Amino acid sequence: MVEPTTSAPASRSLLGSFNFSNNLVEVGALTALIGSSAAESLVLGNRGAAGVAWAATSSFGTISVVKACFCGANSGWLREILGVRTAASDSAVGLELPSASSWAAKMRKNRNLGEPTAIFVHTSAESSTTSKGAVQWSDVYALDHWASVMLRTIPDTLPGQPLQIFTYTNHPFAPLSTGLQISVILLSASKIAEVYFMRRHNALLLGLVSAVPWAFFFIGALAMQAVDFIQNRRGRTSLGTLDLIAGKLPMVARPGGPRKVVLGAFENPRNSLIWRCFWAIGALVCTASVAFTYIIMADEPRSVVFIWAGFQLLWLAVRILLYHFVDTTVPGGWRMRLGARPWRTLSANLRMRVMDLALSLARFQSEIHPRSREIHARTVDQYIDDSFSNSDLALISELRRHATPEFISPAHPHHTLEFFHRRYPGCIRGHSAIQRNPTPMDLYDSCIVVFAIRDSNNPSAPRRCIAIPSARVLGGASIAESDTEQNVSTFTPRGAHSFGWNTMWWYWIPCQTGLWLQLQVEAGKTLGLHEMEVRSDAQVGALLSSGKLNISIKEVDELRAVVDLARRGREAFLELLS
Repeated sequence: MVEPTTSAPASRSLLGSFNFSNNLVEVGALTALIGSSAAESLVLGNRGAAGVAWAATSSFGTISVVKACFCGANSGWLREILGVRTAASDSAVGLELPSASSWAAKMRKNRNLGEPTAIFVHTSAESSTTSKGAVQWSDVYALDHWASVMLRTIPDTLPGQPLQIFTYTNHPFAPLSTGLQISVILLSASKIAEVYFMRRHNALLLGLVSAVPWAFFFIGALAMQAVDFIQNRRGRTSLGTLDLIAGKLPMVARPGGPRKVVLGAFENPRNSLIWRCFWAIGALVCTASVAFTYIIMADEPRSVVFIWAGFQLLWLAVRILLYHFVDTTVPGGWRMRLGARPWRTLSANLRMRVMDLALSLARFQSEIHPRSREIHARTVDQYIDDSFSNSDLALISELRRHATPEFISPAHPHHTLEFFHRRYPGCIRGHSAIQRNPTPMDLYDSCIVVFAIRDSNNPSAPRRCIAIPSARVLGGASIAESDTEQNVSTFTPRGAHSFGWNTMWWYWIPCQTGLWLQLQVEAGKTLGLHEMEVRSDAQVGALLSSGKLNISIKEVDELRAVVDLARRGREAFLELLS
């Protein structure tokens, strides 16, 4: 006898056909694969403290929260290297490459970021940073949102126009309306309802683990709102600590374009160490919460999983709504109104801050200069002995005020020269950050040499300081190590990468008519005692025309033109310092 077979039912319930298990794959798809640009922007503070409180209410989009926290907690160069840089992170914290970072210097030389939009100098409101040490500057490749808003309100200074410097007027900040922010922060406490429902279904641990990220950012949002409230009530009438120059900055092979100079802007608080620590801890909290959620949910019944998922969808919808409803806020309150001030009306301290900006721009140009190159897997800083200090510019002014002679007399065949460095950290300048007419390429080989001269080799002999417009080039004795004894004649155009095995700086300092002081020295060894050789026009011309130095200058007349441009550069410095 054949037993009758039981046929399968023709249809099944929708819930029964949906095979939703509780393993890591399905839960991970819900919590990780659902990205959220809104959560990313909120946790970075682009909607104020209220947005921070709501950023992690939903587990959906947690990966975006972790990524945003990682971006905010790390430097711009690391975000760029790891490929996690986003528009939201640029809007929140910008992208700066600090001058003191070796990793930032490597990225700066690679030029993968393109050209910077601004130079920032982090200074002191009371005094110029040069009195305390090296200027702390950054080249900026992405401005944060409020720096961009501030610059959009400022007109450009076009080339050829008198420079206008913008500072904040002496008025306190306008207090912000904090009612909406506080209300939205408190509204996020509805997350507690999820914990309550989870407890009612015997899943209290799941509810608590899911609510930990919200609790962390909720407490942080309350602290942020309290700080903003105190600062807005107190107000600020002094200038800030950030100076900047933005626009089409001059590069080696091109002049600068329209620019904007702002003194006393206020630092973005989201670049502070407190914010970075907050984001770093937040990333760890969110990551741990998701991991434990995976583990706990694997043992929960299907009904609990659906309740949990329903709450996450609810918080996700509310979070998106608030992202479009809550306006962006100004960190620290509304800024004071900007006012234009001509150069002549600035105090001595503010002038020095403008000069710090110019010298920082010059230092940036030297770091990306084609003359800087890799030799044997190390970077050679050909400008290590150059001066980027206001104190040295003041020295030139002092020498001019005391009517120091411009030319050195070759009465003695070998003058003992000491490049002045005991009080002033550098001696050579060949940059055009504040020149008005010559282009950077015009001033490519121009410099001002500052040194002390003794008329005898006696160390106790009196010295006299001299600042002389001169010429210098970076020349190589040969193309490669193997041909140091061969005759190779090459005229390398300006702006090309320096090459040659025995590259070193060649200086020509004008003496009396038809005579030059000639010095060749390696980078990093310029400061100190030197004996220079006296050379005639014919001797210098023969060396230049031979092509042995691998430089663009071929004759003495070109050398004189370089020196003439150096004199014009000195006069521009003196005019600014007068």
